[in-house]
Amino acid sequence: MDAPKFKDYILPLVFLKRLSDVFDDEIARMAEDFGGEKNALKLVEQDHKLIRFFLPKPARWAEIARITTGMSEFLTDAVRAIARENPRLAGVIDVTDFNATQAGQRILDDDRLGPKDTRHPP
Repeated sequence: MDAPKFKDYILPLVFLKRLSDVFDDEIARMAEDFGGEKNALKLVEQDHKLIRFFLPKPARWAEIARITTGMSEFLTDAVRAIARENPRLAGVIDVTDFNATQAGQRILDDDRLGPKDTRHPP
């Protein structure tokens, strides 16, 4: 894949990661006032307006990082879920289909999206 096309996939991932970090930070701040993370999450799930952007659980980076197969489908579903929950982000976060194909082949396959073993052999 050429570099200009690659950015169409990288930028939404960076934005998704940033949204997830902001979500986590806001939950952590609320946790201090509401007796823990579990209580803060429960409140936010009941009233999404308590934070800037609500991320459904499958769209949070901690969940995405656990995925080992079907990454492209999972990412596409995640960005679409964010757009559904945050109409201001529709057309911004959900513009990339990580499952997109060209000439019958996926543009970005799961091998490129999935976790990498970065350990070096001794």
